[in-house]
Amino acid sequence: MKEILLALSSYLSQIGLNPLLSKIVSSLICLVATILIGAALCATISFLVKKSVFNSPTVQSHKENTTQLLRSSLRLVFLWILHAWIPGSLVWNEVASMVVSRILGVAVTVAAASAVCAGISWIASIERIKTKAKNLSSKIMVQVVKIIAWSTASIIIVSILMGKSPVFILSGLGALTAVLMLIFKDSIIGLVAGVQVAQNDMVRVGDWITMSKYNADGNVIDIALTTVKVQNFDNTVTMIPSSALINDSFINWRYMSDSKGRRIKRPVWISATSIREMNEELKADLVKQGLIKETDNPISNLAAFELWLERMLEANDDITKELTCMVRQTEPSDTGIPVEIYAFTKTRNWVEYERIQTALFDLIFIFAPKFSLQIYQRTGDKGLVF
Repeated sequence: MKEILLALSSYLSQIGLNPLLSKIVSSLICLVATILIGAALCATISFLVKKSVFNSPTVQSHKENTTQLLRSSLRLVFLWILHAWIPGSLVWNEVASMVVSRILGVAVTVAAASAVCAGISWIASIERIKTKAKNLSSKIMVQVVKIIAWSTASIIIVSILMGKSPVFILSGLGALTAVLMLIFKDSIIGLVAGVQVAQNDMVRVGDWITMSKYNADGNVIDIALTTVKVQNFDNTVTMIPSSALINDSFINWRYMSDSKGRRIKRPVWISATSIREMNEELKADLVKQGLIKETDNPISNLAAFELWLERMLEANDDITKELTCMVRQTEPSDTGIPVEIYAFTKTRNWVEYERIQTALFDLIFIFAPKFSLQIYQRTGDKGLVF
């Protein structure tokens, strides 16, 4: 560039321009030529990339990220060309050359950080499409890389403006580390917690989580660096700090959704006063109704009822036989004797699960009286007069 500038300045001086004016005009000509060359090169690269890459089906599926990456890259190339050539065209004025060089250096650094961030977003979108892991959130790692990129760019920009080495800036930051950690304590804790959440696969986008402390009960719709956004089933949105997922307990229902069935664990309370010893008359009546078999020998009407429940669960096609399926009694209380159903439905769909469970207990409420059993229900004092 210096040789071109000197030759052009010498030519302008020979045709009658004074030395200062010839230097200014030659610098302007080099400036315009540099801008035109950079613009032409970027336009050519853009044309070739769009013709060869944008027709790919993979690129078409995330065209916005690809376009953003192309623009950021072309901006970086253009500014780099200006930074490489323009300061050299101002060698006749050292102050102007230094100022322009520093301004363009800052611009190139910002463009480079922007291009890196666009590239990271593009790679993340490509990876999500290839693996089809839409429930996995790479947003946290992308944000971490972007923070590192912009932090590095900030240090380089300060070093350019001060005319010092980046090592000098880093050595100066060492004394401010304690102050910075105190000021950005919550952000640092959130950053570390967000990375732990992502690396340990504690929560994914689409997971159903329950966290009573924050009144959160719904699906995760976004995982950011410091917050997790949960859309509750009443369509409200709860913002949970990432650190809370590390420090507090919460329920993630994903493993239930990925399992072979969804658990039914609900008791029905039988009034203790309705339990009686099995006699011939009651047994004959139950056999006649097809509730038990002639060969069965239950000790009480409650035992016969439990036997009928077991067979009813075995015959139910909505109940999986691969997992635990049983009828049991738990500890009696003042509300009666709890007979608990412990089984798993084949479906994990919430609506279907509730339908199966409701139908199952409707049968229990209908058939319990046939065994001369009463479902316990607390009633008020009917004789109380107000």
